[in-house]
Order: sequence, then C-alpha cells, then structure tokens
Amino acid sequence: MPRMTLALALLISAAWPLSYAAQAQTSQPLEGCAQHQARFPALLGKAPEEVRAALQAMPGITTVRMGGPNTPMTRDYRMDRATVLIENGVVKQITCG
Repeated sequence: MPRMTLALALLISAAWPLSYAAQAQTSQPLEGCAQHQARFPALLGKAPEEVRAALQAMPGITTVRMGGPNTPMTRDYRMDRATVLIENGVVKQITCG
C-alpha cells in the first residue's frame, strides 16, 4: 500500500505543473506587442521607416528594433518590444520580444 500511495503522489506532482501551465496560458489576455501580432502581416513588404512608425503607434509597443539577417541582437524577451527583420530594403518579418 505505501508504494501505491507514493506512486500516486509522484504522478500527481508530475502532472500538476503541466495542467497549471496550460490553464495559465489560456486565461492570460495578450499584452504588449503580442496583442498586435494579427496586424503584422499587413506590414510585410513595406519600407522599414513606415513599419517603424506603424509599430510605435501601437499601444504596448515601446521599443522597435530593426536589423538584417546577420545583425547581432540580444535574445532576451521583452513584452513591449517588436523586432523587425529587413532584407533588400523591405520588411520581411516582424516578431515580438
């Protein structure tokens, strides 16, 4: 009987973080840059300065960083930052972080 109790306790303790994480993801409203991601496809292919102005006008985005595919950038995630990838003078990708 003690082995069964220990196995059950281990099973519950292993599953709890997974269920909590799933619940936390679905109940959190989008904030910062993430709330505008649906609008990003309309900005692709445009001039970088036009995209910068559009992103800076979106509430929740306080920083816009721009660069090419080989531009060094930090990997830290900031909810208030949009990152714009520029290739051949046009915007190719916009991500949050």
